[in-house]
Amino acid sequence: MSRSALLRSALTTTLVAAFTIATTTTSQAMAAPDLQLPFPCGQQWRLDTWAHAPALDMVKEPDQHGTEGATLIAPAAGKVNKSVRHANAGNMIQINHGGGYFTTYIHLQSRDVSVGDTVQRGTVIGKVGKDGETANGHPHLHFELGYDSNGDGSASWGFEGSERVRPTFNGVTYGQSDNRTWRNVTSRNCATPSPEGRASIYGVLPDGRLTYTAIDAATGKRTHGAVVSTATLGFTPKAIATLNFNTLLVTKNDSSGMLYRVDIRTNNETLEFEPPVQLGTGYTHDHLAYDGKSHLYGIADGTLRRYTITATKPALTNITDNTLIGTGFTLKTLTTTGADWLLGTTAGGQLISYRINGAGNWQRHQLRDATWQGFDHLLSPGAGVYYGHAPNGSLHRYHDADPYDGQDNDLTGPDTVDATGWSQTLLSAQPATVS
Repeated sequence: MSRSALLRSALTTTLVAAFTIATTTTSQAMAAPDLQLPFPCGQQWRLDTWAHAPALDMVKEPDQHGTEGATLIAPAAGKVNKSVRHANAGNMIQINHGGGYFTTYIHLQSRDVSVGDTVQRGTVIGKVGKDGETANGHPHLHFELGYDSNGDGSASWGFEGSERVRPTFNGVTYGQSDNRTWRNVTSRNCATPSPEGRASIYGVLPDGRLTYTAIDAATGKRTHGAVVSTATLGFTPKAIATLNFNTLLVTKNDSSGMLYRVDIRTNNETLEFEPPVQLGTGYTHDHLAYDGKSHLYGIADGTLRRYTITATKPALTNITDNTLIGTGFTLKTLTTTGADWLLGTTAGGQLISYRINGAGNWQRHQLRDATWQGFDHLLSPGAGVYYGHAPNGSLHRYHDADPYDGQDNDLTGPDTVDATGWSQTLLSAQPATVS
């Protein structure tokens, strides 16, 4: 019998009893983490469900040589919640990736992480082995993605009825049914690229003049400006949102809540703009933020509303679908990080991310419990790049490798863009300009 056939026969016999599960998955409230294969970039692995879909057994291609002792790396950022030796499974690790999702690794030769350790995608967590009775003496990685459907803070694994679900690596889903094989699956668990693009930031000075500044998203260095207008807005602004490179929405700081559109003519050597166009009243929002797709968000007295923008230079008729999302959004700052994703800080220093689904429907993720109270403005041009502005005129840069995972363990910074010089009373970044 060939080595491959022997492995298949032995594992099928042993693992059916130990790791059998129904192939259906549970409906999840949140999207699963963005996983890559748990092996170094470019390696090819064979994935088998045998008789325990959606769990996967993994051996190294082309002929399984090199499986034993192969380096195992984290497929996404998270925190280790199990690192033990189990009688049947041998050395095993489980990682909490947030949102109720956990990955489990068993039969390991060694474990390089402990409970409580924070890992990033690509962090070495152990080596593949054949430890534990159910490994049947054959080196392989037994991998499971689990969803904590009962809310007990972990995901059960390794038996019929456990909380494991089908995993997706690099956008491709595996584990649909028993006795499936995928050959030569290439790991794209490569170094996280630096954000690329230009952050375009508009601001308002205390005297009503506009400013424009550009920052290289990769380096965090200011590359243009600040360019300052000669003209003033002609009114005291309350909130500002950047729709695109040459269009701003600004509200007036009075009881009328007048909303203006400001069209920028140039922001190269000088900043020139057309006289502000009155669009309508009632926009008494403390904060405005545009998500770069079609939605404008506004908060007034803790109430969050969403509008749909249907034109690049909107008239009032192009601002539609006034939707009450909910109350209790008592934020000191507000920005958007992607389509229908908000990020804000509280007066108490919390950093909070929100996924907005519709009226009365959102998920809240508290990323930090403190220390962000020093910022009076928060900006994001996309790709997890955040800028925090302090009242002393300094601007600081952070990078969240995955801004949608509901966790802060992949949030790095601060790096200082400028220690002084940012004297604007309002700031807004053009959304979705960094990738």
